[in-house]
Amino acid sequence: MNDAFAVLQSMAVPIVWLAISVIAYIFSLTIFRSLGSRAIFHPLLLCVGLVLLILLLFDVPIQVYQQHVVILDWLLGPATVALAVPLYKQLSNLRTHGLSTLFPIMVGGLIAPITAVLVLFLGDFELGIKLTMLSKSITTPLAMDTSEMIGGYPSLAAIIVIFTGVIGAACGPALFRLFSIKSDEAKGLALGTIAHAVGTAQAFHISEKAGAYSTLALCINGVITAIILPILFFLFQLI
Repeated sequence: MNDAFAVLQSMAVPIVWLAISVIAYIFSLTIFRSLGSRAIFHPLLLCVGLVLLILLLFDVPIQVYQQHVVILDWLLGPATVALAVPLYKQLSNLRTHGLSTLFPIMVGGLIAPITAVLVLFLGDFELGIKLTMLSKSITTPLAMDTSEMIGGYPSLAAIIVIFTGVIGAACGPALFRLFSIKSDEAKGLALGTIAHAVGTAQAFHISEKAGAYSTLALCINGVITAIILPILFFLFQLI
């Protein structure tokens, strides 16, 4: 009887934290939509804040929470892969532009982490934080794995990625208007390269074509960065 109770208790705790996480997100999403779906009120921000508040109230370490909701980390992978559906729908349009789409993605993917690290060098930040910033403009699952491989902090990488995405998605439309950018393709490439998944969600508010190009940029930038950063880090260690 005691063994059965222990098993049920071990199953109940993760279910409770999963339920809290899902309810917090649904509540945040409702608030987001009621405020006009503006990127600055992105549900991820409010959801993270609510969950952190609950953890503080019940004095639960973040490491314990992560162990209970590990399935959410696992689901990040399939969620990213699911972005291939709108990409496939716009395949004919993507073929029209061909390799010309790769250049802005690679340039944006190179400039974003370099400028971030240069800014950090102005302050007294430890090496681990600087290495974590290198993965700030790729989607969360790739950023966490990549930062861990090069000596950064996966948990910090996830937070930085979210804030980068929200800021990019919030500022993107204003910058498009400022510089009179009309092309949905250009908007999508910019949002996907710099603001990854959150930017891609914003791109779908513009049009399905913008969303498809944003998905392309997110995937290409994420894969290239995830491959190149560990290689560069390894080479610099040998020098």
